[in-house]
Amino acid sequence: MPRFTFTPLREDDLDLARRWLLEPHVRRWWNDDPRERDYPQGTLDEWMAAVRGEDPTDMFIIQMDSRPIGVIQSYRVASYPDYVQEVGELREPAFSLDLFIGEPDLIGKAVGPALLRDFLRMAFDKYELDYAIIGPARSNVAAIRSYEKIGFRYLKEYREEDTTDPDHVLLDLRRSDLV
Repeated sequence: MPRFTFTPLREDDLDLARRWLLEPHVRRWWNDDPRERDYPQGTLDEWMAAVRGEDPTDMFIIQMDSRPIGVIQSYRVASYPDYVQEVGELREPAFSLDLFIGEPDLIGKAVGPALLRDFLRMAFDKYELDYAIIGPARSNVAAIRSYEKIGFRYLKEYREEDTTDPDHVLLDLRRSDLV
């Protein structure tokens, strides 16, 4: 079983992150802001704002057996009022996350569920919360399947109007339901 670690994103990681963001399997889902004319630089600039503490998102490089393989970000849902408005009232305080595996040779190899299990164990403790949500595009069937494998369950559909693929599903997970 591979060992996953999550190290805070640093400026030194940006060249690798840029390469990943330009991979077709990542770009399909992360180049989703129709106003962003300088992808992936606009995304990287947002990430660096978080790294500098100007944004409440926590950014990490995913490592599998010390090999950098992707990016994961997490945040308290309440820190983003616009997102709260999109997803609606939640039954309790929650954190949310977004991620991608950047290395093409790892796609479809069951890496996602394994790394998510490890990250979620850490994040539940970090945020001192027992509830997590994730909101993939409804058309991102592979990601949804991956999330369901570890215990995320369908909660509802919602729209992210400021994206190129606005139809999303909200999945939730209680700490006690993590598989």
